[in-house]
Amino acid sequence: MALIRSRILQLCLPFLKRKVCSDFSNFYKFSIITLAAVASTDKFAAAQTVHLRPSAEIGTYIGTNSTTPFWLRANQFGVVPLTMPGFAGRLGMVYESYVPSDTSKTKRSKIRWGAGAETVLNTGRGDTKVFLPEAYVKVRWKSLEFWGGRRKEILGIVDTTLSTGSFTWSGNALPVPKIQLGFPDYVPLKFLKSFVAIKGFYSHGWYNTPYIQNAYLHQKTLYGRFGKPNGKFNMQLGVVHSVTWAGEADYLKDSPLAIDGKLTDNFGDYLWGVVIGKIPKVYRNTRFTNFDGENRVGNHVGQYDLAFEYKLDKSKLLLYHNHPFEDGSGLQLQNIPDGLYGFSWKRHPAGKSFVQVRGVLLEYMFSKDQSGAGFDVPGTRFKGNDNYFDHAQYREGWSYFGKGMGTPFIPPTSEINQEQYGGGEFFSDNRVVVYHAGLEGTVSGAIQWRTKISYSSNFGTNNRPFEPTAKQFSYLLQVDAPILKWGDTRLITKLAIDQGDLYPSSVGGYIGLRATSFRKRR
Repeated sequence: MALIRSRILQLCLPFLKRKVCSDFSNFYKFSIITLAAVASTDKFAAAQTVHLRPSAEIGTYIGTNSTTPFWLRANQFGVVPLTMPGFAGRLGMVYESYVPSDTSKTKRSKIRWGAGAETVLNTGRGDTKVFLPEAYVKVRWKSLEFWGGRRKEILGIVDTTLSTGSFTWSGNALPVPKIQLGFPDYVPLKFLKSFVAIKGFYSHGWYNTPYIQNAYLHQKTLYGRFGKPNGKFNMQLGVVHSVTWAGEADYLKDSPLAIDGKLTDNFGDYLWGVVIGKIPKVYRNTRFTNFDGENRVGNHVGQYDLAFEYKLDKSKLLLYHNHPFEDGSGLQLQNIPDGLYGFSWKRHPAGKSFVQVRGVLLEYMFSKDQSGAGFDVPGTRFKGNDNYFDHAQYREGWSYFGKGMGTPFIPPTSEINQEQYGGGEFFSDNRVVVYHAGLEGTVSGAIQWRTKISYSSNFGTNNRPFEPTAKQFSYLLQVDAPILKWGDTRLITKLAIDQGDLYPSSVGGYIGLRATSFRKRR
């Protein structure tokens, strides 16, 4: 392992010192040298207790107009540009420690570690940007894992390859840097004969986006799985709770929403208001105004998850629901039937059929109820007009660097038809009905294909309804095929279509090459 680190640092450090990521040509010099370092240590890594997974990709986006179609950019962790044409390059590496199955060690280590990083460069239309969607280190002891950095995640129970995305944390925006402690996989409770298994985590993150500084992310999950360990049927039930809190910004100065432009970062307010979600006993003090006093500290966004899984001999069925909440009314299910509903069928790779369907998905999303159209609901202590993802104190709501962190079917106003539906709040379309389907499979065993088709009716918000309702159709076809044995190189092709009112009607595509190793495939 020391040899791997020293080889890469020795070759790459001169380029890093010159800030190569801000320069297009030097970025590719850095990429080539890094890949050469990986290739030169590949055999060494294979012989040790470290597994190295490098990856590299280059490609281009083209289309009939300057707007990137929806399904080319949605749920891509914020790295696909909104405009075309353009060139893209990616370079990534993942380390995983392990003990080989043929090891002579009689006592295996209970501690494992790993690290990963990915750099993405986009250039086109006179603009060049570099993103770092992943850069993390992790350590794991038995089932408990701690990691820090920026890491790709999807929180909630969904079909991860064909879905529209989890309602509140879909992988649509850049990952927020954070530290996290938890159990990433289900841990059976032996005192209950493993009929119950649990998983979950607790984390703290840092935003530091351009519009507000020193804002934090609090996030935690808890899930339970109920069923025999090797049984065919199980039920899963869980909750995701995320909170944006603290921060200071110029737009908050002289505002009744903050004290001297600053939102509280007091530990007591964090513990009671953010972590527990308790409304303060006082309406205002020297740390916060009556906005926090009447509601609670922070922008709370969460979801309940319910899923049923049934395993067949050669396939698996999954039925799931994400139910969103942003205040007490959502917690108490006053906003039913809002949420995401999905049915997924996955087939295990088997047989010799020339064309195989290995996945089918049907989804329905509804977000029009919002606990009622008005904020004050007569005859109840709960409030209505949940106004998903928008927030008075945090001007850009449930977003990170301009991208919505939840379902991409509640898009930022900046991404939709400005002439007819622009203006309003940061998210001006959170009352949506979506019908979605997906298919995936293989051709001749080696060619992989995937398709998504979505139709949505978009009603704006309760505060500013769309007139008329915006109808939108979006489609994607993706085909990956092996093209070179060296590096297990594959040709990636994508075709996407947008037709409707919300986005400009367009046809766009992506074509690229991706290598996931630096050996010749046998």
